Parts: sequence; C-alpha cells; structure tokens
Amino acid sequence: MSTDFHGIAAALGDLNPEAVLFDNMDAALIGVGRIAHHDPVAVYSKAKIYEKLLADGLSQEDADEYFLGKFVNVYAGELTPVILDDLSE
Repeated sequence: MSTDFHGIAAALGDLNPEAVLFDNMDAALIGVGRIAHHDPVAVYSKAKIYEKLLADGLSQEDADEYFLGKFVNVYAGELTPVILDDLSE
C-alpha cells in the first residue's frame, strides 16, 4: 500500500467505501486501522493534524480547541477514524 494520501485513500476505499475521511487533512492520513469484527477505518496522525492546523495560522490554543471539537469529539459510529497519538514526536 502506498503511504501517500491517494494510495491510502484508494486502499481504504477498496476495503471500506463507507469509511469517513476528515476534510482538508490529507497529509495527516497515515494508514488504515482495524478493530476486531469491524470494517477498516482511516488512521490519522495527531502530530500531523496539529502541523496542518498551525500551518493554517491557528494559535496553539485555537488548534487545541479545534482539535477537540472537530476530531476528538466526533463520532461516526464504527466508521469513525482513529487518531494515533504520536508519542515519539
């Protein structure tokens, strides 16, 4: 599987066409995840989401608020993307 957005999105589309993708976060999509007995979902990097938010001009405080409201508190059932906390970064 390719590790760029288009390759990951295409692979995910083949595995689960109903999977949810976050808008404007192409660079933060890092893979496909699975939880037992559920369809594959998108996996995003928390660090890369923050990189994008800060590059878009948000302050750290605004990025924190946006991240909580638009990513952490979003639930789309079994299709909800996973956000990987990049502990090494």
